[in-house]
Amino acid sequence: MQFVITIEDDGRQLTVEADEILLSALLSRGVRFAYSCQSGACGACKCQLVSGTVRTLAHSEAALPARESVAGIILACRSQIGSDLTIRLSAMDR
Repeated sequence: MQFVITIEDDGRQLTVEADEILLSALLSRGVRFAYSCQSGACGACKCQLVSGTVRTLAHSEAALPARESVAGIILACRSQIGSDLTIRLSAMDR
């Protein structure tokens, strides 16, 4: 099954596979995006989930505090794609 990721910042749309990790999907399709540990420990790959669903994999509370998660912030490295998504990459100060 395939889904579409819409990047709200520039309107770009990417076709991705179900259950793909968001960070891997972005990078493999040429999207420039900050990341570091790829294990949910650092928080460098935070972005805003505007719409859609992801399955959040295990991560450090320090990398993504509950208050940010409630506000729709996700870690791209720990987010498994579960539907069409709209994301905002510029959601976090970098």
